[in-house]
Amino acid sequence: MDWGVTCSWVTTQLSALGVKVHRVRGWIHRRPDPDFDSKVAAVQRAVTTARVSGRVVLSLDEKTAHPVRTPVRADSRADDGTIRREFEYVRRGTVSWYGVQNCATGAVEMIRARSRMNSAAFIEVLERLRDANGCDFVLVMDNGSAHTSKATTAWLAEHPGIEVLFTPKHASWVNPIESVFGILARQVLKHGWFTTTDECDRAVQAWARERSQTRRPVRFTWQAAA
Repeated sequence: MDWGVTCSWVTTQLSALGVKVHRVRGWIHRRPDPDFDSKVAAVQRAVTTARVSGRVVLSLDEKTAHPVRTPVRADSRADDGTIRREFEYVRRGTVSWYGVQNCATGAVEMIRARSRMNSAAFIEVLERLRDANGCDFVLVMDNGSAHTSKATTAWLAEHPGIEVLFTPKHASWVNPIESVFGILARQVLKHGWFTTTDECDRAVQAWARERSQTRRPVRFTWQAAA
């Protein structure tokens, strides 16, 4: 049966009602973490006292599978000075890193992943941090599978001097290294064009060295909900 309702009529009515069917709002149904406040407070306490406590506090996370792309033509500049960038590009693969930040000094290390970022690879990173910092430091990280696997848990049990502070689930903002990743993306990766993954990594390593030359202690402010 033809009801005489056209697409334009429906569009008009939805517009009048302020209904935007093309927009989607998502959310996460999750159980509240009863220890959320205490976990965040522990991270805040460790980070803010790192400058005076003398104990090394490291923030760690993975930056995975960054796509390396090369434009088919080089950038050009218009008469008004604006840069025109070629839309088409060639994929050159992906590159991943383990990012580590010293919360007292702000020094950043981007450890390139050479294999799958599984438990074995993560334990190699932990051993690297142990060799550089000894067996007495604080490690802030999330609940990723490689961070909580049986192999990683066993390794940490063998090194009781390494204190691990896990961030609450779905709260990546608690980990200071996430802010570093955001700065890295804006300053190097977002607008960078590279011909190889090695070239991309060299740019990231140069950025990390330059950033680490200036002392930038991590500042963490947070107030628990009333």
